Amino acid sequence: MKLRTFLCLLLVFPSLLFAQANAEQAMNQDAYYQATDANNRTLKLPQKPDHILIAGKAAIMPANALFLFPESQTMTIESAKTDQGLGDFFSFLRPDLDQKPRLAQNASVEELATKNSDVILTKTSNYEALCKKLDQLGIPNYTMNLETYGQWMHEINELGKLLKNTARAKQILALYDQRMQKLTDTVKAIPKDQQKRVLILQADRTDNTYAYKIAPDSWMQTWMVQTINAIPVWEGANTAANGWSTVSFEQIAAWDPDIIILVNYRIGSDQYLKAVYDAKPWAQLKAVKNHQVLASPSDMMNYIQPVASWILGLQWMAKTVYPDQFANMDMASEVASFYRDFYGIKDEQKLQTLVDAYQKSIAENQV
Repeated sequence: MKLRTFLCLLLVFPSLLFAQANAEQAMNQDAYYQATDANNRTLKLPQKPDHILIAGKAAIMPANALFLFPESQTMTIESAKTDQGLGDFFSFLRPDLDQKPRLAQNASVEELATKNSDVILTKTSNYEALCKKLDQLGIPNYTMNLETYGQWMHEINELGKLLKNTARAKQILALYDQRMQKLTDTVKAIPKDQQKRVLILQADRTDNTYAYKIAPDSWMQTWMVQTINAIPVWEGANTAANGWSTVSFEQIAAWDPDIIILVNYRIGSDQYLKAVYDAKPWAQLKAVKNHQVLASPSDMMNYIQPVASWILGLQWMAKTVYPDQFANMDMASEVASFYRDFYGIKDEQKLQTLVDAYQKSIAENQV
């Protein structure tokens, strides 16, 4: 039976490779640059986009995807604000992007139209407010969702088609797969009775009052905990489903997780650690007693979110939750190699800047 299966595979694989080669040849011979966006619309451009406008709320996410491709280094790019509060990664890559004022994330369709871009790249959440109106004006636009692992894999491939650079798209996906494979091969050996119970909390502060929120089950934050073979204790508790949902301390105490990871997307997460450790009601929690309330990692972007560096967040989480299994993983080296491989950064000083920012973000976790 095994021999028969092997022989079948020998016959199938060449056929798949031949079909793939034919598809790529057809794409390259096509006069149009085309791809299907996250709203299932096929965009056809008469020439390769050389002037791209990244617009709308959450512009940081499509920008992350675009800058993975080498074309981003030479094309004209204008963008809405992409700084979450820790520094702007894209002007770090291309300082010339700051020569023009950034657009507001709520810039009107009329303002976007004056930019005369080849295509407007935006998040799917902007579809109703922006894309429908852009369609009416005949302005090419392309949406990306990028909220889940599956969406990242699919949409990077489609973006590669739009740029007619599927070779780079495949390389990006292979780089993700290499890191994922090493991680999942290790964590799958963890017995069920040794799985850690993890809680990711988005921490925020308003008028000296601290609030904590949990992510929907379908979001990447939940998937990350599941992928490292740990248990997201909040699973099923977020009834909002389409956004972060506030959770009470009583519920956090009832979960009493082994590890709590604090996330904030505007300032360093480490700033919330002291508040937790100083709060008397939290003192009885297992994670507080064992000093397992931790700031999430970041450099110019927090890693525990669906930006390209989510893979670094996944690696950090695996090493943090299961330190014995990942004792040989050097996160500083992983951060540097990520930016070399994914974003083509060769400048050692720039790489060190990113590594230093990462190490600073989690420094309080070692105290």
